Amino acid sequence: MALADLFTSSADIAPDADPILDAALEVFADIGIRRATINDIADRARVGRVTVYRKIGGKNEILSAVMLREAVRLFAAIRAAAEAAETFPDRVANAFIATVTAIRGNPVWNRILELEPGTVLDQLTLNGQFILAAAVEACVDVLRSPEIDLDDDELHARAEILVRITHSILLTPQVWIPLNTPEEITAFARTHLLTIAGPPR
Repeated sequence: MALADLFTSSADIAPDADPILDAALEVFADIGIRRATINDIADRARVGRVTVYRKIGGKNEILSAVMLREAVRLFAAIRAAAEAAETFPDRVANAFIATVTAIRGNPVWNRILELEPGTVLDQLTLNGQFILAAAVEACVDVLRSPEIDLDDDELHARAEILVRITHSILLTPQVWIPLNTPEEITAFARTHLLTIAGPPR
């Protein structure tokens, strides 16, 4: 099944628990997207397949809804991590750590990459404008701080650069710089990302 329009579904999905989406997430993580069926999801959710179609739709709509909900949850976790910081450098570092650790630890992300890397890479690169635009807006929220004085255009420009760097790191985890432990991820953020996120010198 193609993953076209993965992040452009019109489904109105809240970030809280939903038995069908919870079941779909588990099924996708267990057997992958291509092998998953509506019956698998319905059985896991303990509902009829007609209920699945009525509440959410077919497999494409379910996949879009699951991924949209996971993105909403991710952005909420990033904002919470940033808001827990006392200083702007901590805010940037916390947001970066939250992003990397949450995505690396996501079972669906890892399963999709394992089973369908070509499809995922196409969706997150050539056709990744929607999710990247949402990530930029989440990053702008992180960068808004009394400690910096940047207009909206500059905030968006810096946020896009940070998102593109993070995007590359997530798609290609290891080249030269070690980014395996929380300490290494924090050091990278403070050494390299803070100069982009902060005000002009």
